[in-house]
Amino acid sequence: MEKAVLKFYQNILKLKKLMRTGWLERGVSEPENVAAHSFAVALLAAVLADLKGVNVLDAVRMALIHDLPEAVTGDLTPEMKKKFERLEEVELGVFEDLAKELPEDVGSKYLEAWRRYSRGEDPVARLVKDVDKLEMGLQALAYIREGYSEAREIYESALKEIRDEEIRRILEAAGRDLT
Repeated sequence: MEKAVLKFYQNILKLKKLMRTGWLERGVSEPENVAAHSFAVALLAAVLADLKGVNVLDAVRMALIHDLPEAVTGDLTPEMKKKFERLEEVELGVFEDLAKELPEDVGSKYLEAWRRYSRGEDPVARLVKDVDKLEMGLQALAYIREGYSEAREIYESALKEIRDEEIRRILEAAGRDLT
């Protein structure tokens, strides 16, 4: 078990050092790292899961691990993902490697959570995917207010990608003073 937890942590450590590529490309001098993003997604997912009556633990687990494969692939922008052949297979492989180190009942739980997130087919996965975009949009607004006007493109992208009307309205309300 020690080896599995330490291997898991090594990937977490990589995320703590991995700056978000989209913000770097837009000139943000001290952008958030992937771990900070995942933490914010998890907190927002907990609150929104409670408000929407879906399984909070499931949503938080999914939110915390949703970007874990980036410890291997790096933080890829949508444009970079288009050029990356078989990205989903690579990400799945990362998760399978981590899961096989854990006791089977635990490893399978985390692997299945990541697969569900990746597919976005159930209410919890859809919620977490939307919260991921909500957090990205809220972070974009914070950077816009700090003077990084190029972050507006990410804010507008997040608005388009959020499927849940209530969650989209949260982001719209947060950005009203920018229009």
